[in-house]
Amino acid sequence: MFSLIRPGATRGELLEVLRTEGGESTRFWRTYVYKECPYIKVDVEFKAAGEGTLENERDVIMKVSKPFLEWSILD
Repeated sequence: MFSLIRPGATRGELLEVLRTEGGESTRFWRTYVYKECPYIKVDVEFKAAGEGTLENERDVIMKVSKPFLEWSILD
């Protein structure tokens, strides 16, 4: 399930398996949740692909935390 989520993959590849979580985030760091179970989460750090401050599907994953369990955060 998390085999696509590794350093060198893109944000677009990550979004095939995970979705964004509420709460604080930046273009360079965000928490994602597994689409099938919103309590399984990972924190992901990115390297920007291109200019600007908006997230881009071509942003490259630099670091991924170990999966963890946590209640959902709703904004």
